[in-house]
Amino acid sequence: MTNQAMIETKLKGLPSEDAATLLMETFPVEASNYSEAFKMMAHRSWKRPDQIRLARFYLRKMPFASSKPYEVFASFMSLPTLIAVVKEALPSKPNDRQFIAYHVTPVLKKNIKTESDRDVVNRFIIELDSDHVQLPATGISGHT
Repeated sequence: MTNQAMIETKLKGLPSEDAATLLMETFPVEASNYSEAFKMMAHRSWKRPDQIRLARFYLRKMPFASSKPYEVFASFMSLPTLIAVVKEALPSKPNDRQFIAYHVTPVLKKNIKTESDRDVVNRFIIELDSDHVQLPATGISGHT
């Protein structure tokens, strides 16, 4: 069994909170292999607080060279929550924000499930294009 397979097996056997902690400790964003976390993240379910913890932890590395990280988070997070975390982590440099928009916009559009999602996504895209992103007034918490 490979090291990656061993870690995946261990992640599946842990409660969501412990699995998220293990993932962040095993694949910190400073490590060259941090992208392995995205592969493993997609193979289990996460409680909402842990979804937010993982997204905040890994999205601080934005911008990414591909849409893969956004696709992984969109696979298990609600779009409003994902957008809120992306907003928190947005870099201030306009070129970085444009690069993020290039990768995140198609992912968000592809994952729209409701009219409410559509509204949130469209507002965010407009904000990204205008460089005036409004952070949520209360922020987001990991609790429902």
